[in-house]
Parts: sequence; C-alpha cells; structure tokens
Amino acid sequence: MSALTEILILLVQLVFGTLMLIVALRIALPLSTTRFSNPICQFVYKFTNPVIGPLMRVLPPYRKLSLAAVFVAWLILIAEIATIALIVGLPIDPVRLLTDGFIGLLFYLLTGAFWLIVIFALMSFFSPAHGNPAVEVVYGITDPILRPFYRIPPHSWPVSLAPLYAGLAIRIAMIFVGKLASALGAFALPLV
Repeated sequence: MSALTEILILLVQLVFGTLMLIVALRIALPLSTTRFSNPICQFVYKFTNPVIGPLMRVLPPYRKLSLAAVFVAWLILIAEIATIALIVGLPIDPVRLLTDGFIGLLFYLLTGAFWLIVIFALMSFFSPAHGNPAVEVVYGITDPILRPFYRIPPHSWPVSLAPLYAGLAIRIAMIFVGKLASALGAFALPLV
C-alpha cells in the first residue's frame, strides 16, 4: 500500500470518526445524567437534529435510546468501511458490509465507553472544575456505566475500584466482539 493510500485512509477515518463521535454522543447523552442545557449537549443536538430529527418519526426512541441515532451511526460506519474498501480496491459485498457495520458499531461504542472510563479515572486523581461542560459530560456518561460496579467489594478502600472493574468488563466484551469480527471475516474495526 502506498503512502498516499495510507494518508487517504487516515483522512477518511478522521472525517468518519469525527462524525461517529458526535453521533455516539447523541446516543449516549440521553442515557446519561448530563443536563440538556450543557453546551456540548446543545452542540451535539444542533449538529445532529437535521438528520436524526426527521428519522425519529420513523424510528421513535426506545425508552431513552435513540434508535434513529443508532441507525445513523450504523450508516456512517457502513459508509466508512465502503469508502476504505474502494480506496484499497476491495470488492464490496452488501451483506458483509451490513454485518461489518453492526460489528463496527458495537466495537466503536465499547471503545468509547472504555476511554471515557479511563478519562474518568484520571480525572478522579485531580480536582477538575465540575462546572466545566466536558467534565459534566464525562461524569454524566460514565455514571450509568459505573453504577453497577460500585456494589462490587472492596468497599473499605480509599479509592473506588469501579472504573477498573468496568474497564475490565468492557475490554472483555471488546475481545468477544473482535473474535466475532474475525469469525465473520469483518473488513475493518474502528481504531482503538
């Protein structure tokens, strides 16, 4: 593969990865404890509403989960995989593209949750300004993920091991998704 091809793939991954980050936040924010008036939340909704808003009439939310946002994220991953396949010169199989998009979406969301927990754990060593919108988003998204892990002992330690437990569980899930991808012959997974 030439250097130009690798640079082109990197740029494609950057563009699609940025879109996926915004749509993944659109999926995660309603499930979190983040205020709707948070500036990051407002940006995400304003950016995604032109596409996700009309789709919500066809794909209404299930409880707090935006099925329209999940569908858009899946389409973005399918478009990314197809674009990279075209750049590399691989044939595009529509059925495989659909399954690769689904596996990629699972892997992307798990990876995002893992890194948010790492950021949460690092922030716990410092005293971040809780009024900061980014801090509120990280805490708001990680709180529902970490809540079940707070019940796991030891409780008498001066630090909580919940981020460690949650990170371990997510990494194990990522290994299973990776093995599933390998078994199905998936073309590509998002960057870890």
